[in-house]
Amino acid sequence: MARGTMRRTADGQRTGTGGRARSGRRAAIGLAAALCLGTVDAGAPAAAQSLHVQRVDIIDPNGFEKPLVASTILVPMGWRSAGGVVWNPNTPCGGAGYNFDWQAGAPDGSSGVQILPMRQWMWDSAGYSAMSSCPSARIRRVADFLAALVQEIRPGARILDFRPRPDISKDYEQLNQTTPMPMGEIRSWVEAGEVLIAYGQNGVDMRESVSALVLFSLNRMQGMAGMPGMDFYSGVSFPAFASRAPNGQLDFRMTEMIRKSITPAPEWSARIAEHHRKIAGINAKGAQDRSRIIAQTGEDIRQMQAESWRRQQDSSDRIARETSEAIRGVETYADPNSATGTVELDNTYNQAWRLNDGTYVLTDDASFNPNATFGMDGTQLGVAQ
Repeated sequence: MARGTMRRTADGQRTGTGGRARSGRRAAIGLAAALCLGTVDAGAPAAAQSLHVQRVDIIDPNGFEKPLVASTILVPMGWRSAGGVVWNPNTPCGGAGYNFDWQAGAPDGSSGVQILPMRQWMWDSAGYSAMSSCPSARIRRVADFLAALVQEIRPGARILDFRPRPDISKDYEQLNQTTPMPMGEIRSWVEAGEVLIAYGQNGVDMRESVSALVLFSLNRMQGMAGMPGMDFYSGVSFPAFASRAPNGQLDFRMTEMIRKSITPAPEWSARIAEHHRKIAGINAKGAQDRSRIIAQTGEDIRQMQAESWRRQQDSSDRIARETSEAIRGVETYADPNSATGTVELDNTYNQAWRLNDGTYVLTDDASFNPNATFGMDGTQLGVAQ
């Protein structure tokens, strides 16, 4: 497969290779990806231009009366997965009681990806947050959150690079709001970013990318009667995504393909929506107002995710679908064998195939032959109309 390896040279510059863009609208997207990931090695062998992936279910085993598929994700063939949705009714900060904690990796453990649990925190200028059950942290930027997260999951790791990810936060701009209040204002905003880190693991020099989307809130109260004004901050992260490999082997193109393939399952999404509504109703009857706000925020986020997913699946609304696709870097292909009749795959590859065993191949090889490469027949997928 064409690798998008981002490496640091002695002078701190990035070097690497990425993938070729498609024509038309997708060429522009491919160009943007090339600016981040580099350019493809035109001399790479054909086998290195194909990525064979399988669809894996992320399961919620305990949240409802039976296990449900919460999301699906595409990972390389042969990778093993573990984890899923984890429930804990005693989560701090008045949370919704569940979280994501899932990972998949190569059989030898040399490389893999993780979906990291959501996190919540608060901080205020008066010091009241120190007395709360919610973690207290003065984190007001996504870069600060990622720095703290890295030290939590990889103690001692070095941050080599940071970049904003407006492509990730674009779908959540509705959360950027400012509401004037009689004694101040309430403001919320979203930020997304990604870091590249380095650390040692069992004697191996590792590289890992970690990306995250965070919703920040500020309640600013003006001072009065000789009392100073106060700022109350809170933050909640969406499940972060991490991808690791030995130095020189971290494939950024594959990392993005996996991240963008995450698709919420409709039944689980509907059940979680009802769960959020119940929490909001209980809190509205007398629980702490802050818990109610967090529960409602979680439901707002879930509704936007669900609506985004519904728009993506609705091939009749092609303009809306392609706008969403362009933002997220995916293409919708017609796949009669899938449950919905379509499948979303990374749009930086020239071709997409479904093999007879139900797996997929993304490739830049114009002469790709699934039988010659993988020993089985397959069907090249066309773009959904």
